[in-house]
Parts: sequence; C-alpha cells; structure tokens
Amino acid sequence: MCFTPQISFIIFAIEWILGFIVLWKTPKGKYRGIYILSALILFCLGAYQFSQFMLCISLDANFWGRFGFLAYNILPALGLHFAYSLTNRKNLSIYLVYSFPIFFGLIAVLSKDFVARVECSTIYIIVDHSWSVMWGNIYGLYYAFFIVLTALVFLDAIKTEKNKQQKKIFKVGLIGILAFTVPTFILVMIFPALNIAFPSILCEFAVLFAIFLFYMIGLIEKSHPR
Repeated sequence: MCFTPQISFIIFAIEWILGFIVLWKTPKGKYRGIYILSALILFCLGAYQFSQFMLCISLDANFWGRFGFLAYNILPALGLHFAYSLTNRKNLSIYLVYSFPIFFGLIAVLSKDFVARVECSTIYIIVDHSWSVMWGNIYGLYYAFFIVLTALVFLDAIKTEKNKQQKKIFKVGLIGILAFTVPTFILVMIFPALNIAFPSILCEFAVLFAIFLFYMIGLIEKSHPR
C-alpha cells in the first residue's frame, strides 16, 4: 500500500473527530450556526480525505472521484458563509454563494465520464476531470476567488473590530487560511508539474486549517460560554 491512503485516512479520522467534538459542543442561540458551519467544513474536509483513501484501495474510481470532488467543491462556499456569519457581515446572498458549488456539483453528477483518470502516487493523488480547459479555468477562478474573499473578510474584520478577543478569533481565521493556501501555492510554483494534483495537495495542507478552525471554536466557547 502506498503512503497516500494511510495519510489520507489519518487526516480523515482527525477531521471527523474534531467535527463531532464541535457538534457536541454546539450551543443554543447566537453561535449555533457558527458551530454547525464549522462542523460541516470539518466533515467535508474529512470526506475528501476518505475519498482519497478509497481511490487508492478500491476499484470504483468513478464513484470516489465524484464523491471527492463534491466534498471539496462546496468548501469555499462553506468557508465564505462561515466568515461572513462569524464577523456579522450582512451583505451576503446565501443563494448566490451556494449556486456556484451546486452548479459545478451538477456537472460532476450528470457528466457520464466526469472522472477521466486516477493516479495514486506516494504523496498525492491525481484525478483528471473530463471537462474542457475553459471550464477547468472557470472552476479554478471560482475556487480561488472564494478563498481570497474569505481571507479579505477576516482581514477587514481584524481592522475594524474593537474587542480584543473577537479580533484574536478573526486573526486565527486568517492565519488558518494562509496556513494551508500559501504552502500549496509555493509548492506548485516551485514544482509546476504538481499543478495537476492541486486539489489533493491543497486538502492535505487543509488539515492545518482544520486545527486552526477547531482552535477558533475553543476561543468562541471561551468568550461566549454556554
């Protein structure tokens, strides 16, 4: 067995354990939605890692390739929704935000040969999709734009927030985003050939965001006890 399934399964277990702990801690009232969104992010991160595990050990690459895509496809929208909710920003259309992952998700589900190729290496997994270069670029823009926008929401909140504890929570959120995106982009820039494995590498680094997210929940719980 290559290293990838082992690493993926360990990350999956960590992220789902953290997700269940967050659900267990979920309070009633104002912060209930924040906790639920946090748990959903952790479960989706874990679901993607589980799909990577299954791609390496099962024969149904088509199912697990689609499953993994659907898991990481919704993450930027969940992250943006989480950032807006936590920072009390009101000018966000939830329907518009989730229309993007729903649209791309439908393409993945309805396309007959959406998963074109799967390759399990010792560090990452390559999953080629059958859509055109144009659609691949459009999807990349959606993914990158939502991540950048989420970071900007936290950055703006840090600048305007007066409460020191709340400011600390927002700083942890921003650091969490940078902790998994910056190393991924640096790695891809140094080794351009890894661009094809971008989702796999990004979501492996995303375990860092999962840890920061769990820490944020701890700070919220400390600031606003049940």
